[in-house]
Amino acid sequence: MKIILRTALAYSLALAAIFAFWYYVGQPRPIPEAALATDHPLQCVSYAPFEKDQSPFDFATGLTISPARIDEDLAMLSRRFSCLRTYSVAGLEAVPEYAAKYGMQVLLGAWIGADPKLNQQEIDKLIGLARKNPAVVRAVVVGNEALLRREITGEQLAGYIRQVNAALPGVEVTYADVWEFWLRHPEVAQACDFVMIHILPYWEDNPVGIKQAMAHIKKIREEVGAKIPGKEIVIGETGWPSQGRMREGALPSLVNQARFIRGFIALAEQEHWQYNLIEAFDQPWKRIKEGAVGGYWGLYNSERADKHVLSGPVSNFPNWWMLFAQSAAIALLTLLIARRHLEMSATRRLQFSAALAGGAILIALQGHQFSLISTNTYEYLWGFVVLSLAAGVYLLALKAIASGTIPSHLSLDASLDFLRGKSSLSPAAVYGTLRLGVITCALIAVLGLVLDARYRSFNNFAFAIPALAYAWFSRKQDGPAQGMLEHLSGLLLAAGGMAILFNETPLNWQADIWVVICLLLAYPLWRNSRSIPLLPLLPFALLVLGAFGAFAALRHGVFISEQLVGVCTETPDKTICQVRAMIGRLMYNQVFAWTSLVLALLAVWRNAVWLCSLALVASLAGLAFYNVNLAALAFVLAGITLVHRKNSQKSCA
Repeated sequence: MKIILRTALAYSLALAAIFAFWYYVGQPRPIPEAALATDHPLQCVSYAPFEKDQSPFDFATGLTISPARIDEDLAMLSRRFSCLRTYSVAGLEAVPEYAAKYGMQVLLGAWIGADPKLNQQEIDKLIGLARKNPAVVRAVVVGNEALLRREITGEQLAGYIRQVNAALPGVEVTYADVWEFWLRHPEVAQACDFVMIHILPYWEDNPVGIKQAMAHIKKIREEVGAKIPGKEIVIGETGWPSQGRMREGALPSLVNQARFIRGFIALAEQEHWQYNLIEAFDQPWKRIKEGAVGGYWGLYNSERADKHVLSGPVSNFPNWWMLFAQSAAIALLTLLIARRHLEMSATRRLQFSAALAGGAILIALQGHQFSLISTNTYEYLWGFVVLSLAAGVYLLALKAIASGTIPSHLSLDASLDFLRGKSSLSPAAVYGTLRLGVITCALIAVLGLVLDARYRSFNNFAFAIPALAYAWFSRKQDGPAQGMLEHLSGLLLAAGGMAILFNETPLNWQADIWVVICLLLAYPLWRNSRSIPLLPLLPFALLVLGAFGAFAALRHGVFISEQLVGVCTETPDKTICQVRAMIGRLMYNQVFAWTSLVLALLAVWRNAVWLCSLALVASLAGLAFYNVNLAALAFVLAGITLVHRKNSQKSCA
């Protein structure tokens, strides 16, 4: 009976700790609000009518926006805002009509890109809508961040603006872009009636934290005003994301979004600025191109629920009760382990309770993050695999604490032999395969964060569990026999962690945690394998460096070259422009990624060095040309297979 009571006490302590954690992080925080009269309307807000599973790309496949959708949205927004900003006229022709119904005005936008034919279609529709709704259209915006995307030259853009200006006498015409592109292209400002700048502290090349955001906005607006005299400066986009990865000291969160928006409104009213907030509703489709953060700039979520950004207390985890229930369920599932080890000492029981609570919270946090950031099959599969590995190590660590016995693992090479059917099933083989899965996923994650970090989230919660567990295991006993795979994996994890720290700077505590995770995973691998020579891998290292250097040069010299933007718009038949277009098609259709993955799977199956080499080169093309998810997977699979093969040949020799 005493043992049962002690076990019940251990679980009670764990559940109490879990509840205390979620209660604390879930509590709404009071945020100061701008001192405005209750009937004082805010100015403009960016509006797109898309629902959770819709995007502007769906217009090409027959999407139509219901007038009822626009009616409901504008009825809601008109209670707080006097104006809307749109970015295209395609599919949104009804917006001015419903804006008039609710007494709102519109900053009517035309989407400008690299295709002159589509640009002219947008401009013709824009002119027609503006003529039809003169009382509603406050101004027209010809293009949004087209210069930033390098889809058009400044002179070409200025020509479109002059065309619209001539067709709409009496209507103000402008363009909208990140503030620095106005300074790079003075010819655009000369063609506009006023200047519409985007100031997004989170997205700056040197991201600005929430505490410095208002000072940054004021400084930039004054700088642009001084460098473009004689033009009214309108802030066409400003805002803060409620979810997503940290960039240096800029942390997305619901609380920070509310702090930013309320602080900006107060500053804008004080300085008598004209402004437009981004944006009315969360746009999940933006996560495809911008990562998780792209889908969470809305003042309301995609289901039109108020995020309390404009007023009231704000919680970063408004659904904390659900997350507590998930954590508690995870914790209670471990009773299957506890009941087999009821004779734990008081010390081990306390350790068990702490690990029980901490792991359950981390798994729930990681599941919550994956639910916010996942957009496609690969990302959902990645989330499932990472969570499964974390849960497996969590249970393994709890079993080790409860039993007082550290599990023995096969080496990474021996685990690969087991997967190939060269050794029999045993607990050590299963535990070694689990560790191999963790290291493989960690290497994939590191590769993505080093080469394509801008839109990629840190999966710290899940990887913290194996990092801590394997570091603890390694302190208790010597590891299994090690080889080149352990040595190289440890070096790559450590080097990747340092590269991430350099790229992100120590201000990014999410990155700092990831670096610690990398080092914790790397040290046990490297400690017992540091004497293993890596010289047999030198030819392949040179191949990787040479191939990636060639692809990177092609990317910078041709694919994203600013000098070729105007050339290829005017003369698309030039050979170099056709090469550029072909790379774009291959990239867009994920050809680099799928080719490298097929080659990598063949290399794993055939265990052939030459196939591994081909897969590595193909995956480097994918890494260089933004097919990073699948290419990173292919690179790591091919690399592990190659090192295992060379290690086996060395052992045989």
